[in-house]
Amino acid sequence: METTAEDAARGTAKRAERADAQRNRLKVLETADRLFGERGTAVSLGEIAAAAGVGAGTVYRHFPTKDALLATILDHRLSQIGEFGERALREPDPEAAFFGYLRFITGRALENRAICEALAARGDWIEPEKAGGKCVIDAPLGVLLRRAQRAGAVRADLDASDVRALMSGCTGIVRSTTSKDQARRLAEIVWDGLRAERNPGLRNETRPEREARNEISVTERACPVCGGPIAPTATGRPAKYCSPACRQKAFRDKRKAA
Repeated sequence: METTAEDAARGTAKRAERADAQRNRLKVLETADRLFGERGTAVSLGEIAAAAGVGAGTVYRHFPTKDALLATILDHRLSQIGEFGERALREPDPEAAFFGYLRFITGRALENRAICEALAARGDWIEPEKAGGKCVIDAPLGVLLRRAQRAGAVRADLDASDVRALMSGCTGIVRSTTSKDQARRLAEIVWDGLRAERNPGLRNETRPEREARNEISVTERACPVCGGPIAPTATGRPAKYCSPACRQKAFRDKRKAA
């Protein structure tokens, strides 16, 4: 059957219409994502249509209800998190992969607080997705945590539920401050507390001091609590301990013994 010029024109018009509809749909999604982040999920579809520069009918044609629009945005956000999680699992450095993943999740909360709250409320942090059968957020987190712990980069007394609780806490930090820089700085303080070794150089420097204390503990002027040297007093009775802290510790030990 031959295609007439009229049929070809009709097909071209339909393709242009579909392309225009896709552009409008994307415009609505981007606008809704931004407004939800700025004003919360109470924004109406009419407000979204006005901000996107399209008619209300265009919005309702693609998304009959606001819940349908929000669900589409949540699924898009989850796909972004899932893609980043897959890339993090391929990262050769376990420490960089684990903390990079935490920073990515925190960054999403900073970008759109309402969306992250909706994700948490929907259970996508801990419940498996229907398509893949695994949790988009929690599944990579558990693997990344175990890898970082085996590499000695993260404390061994943590599990995925602990880290997930801290992630929720960081979302709370975002809610409690209007400064993104402050929220990022506070989140970094939280993540820094997960590291297995902090200030290792300082620990190395203090080792010779401990050894020196052990050597002088056999002398007459050694502190009976810590073995450190007791500074001579200019007047009064000679000190029994090297510091008030050791004096208090000795007093507590005596009370316990009594």
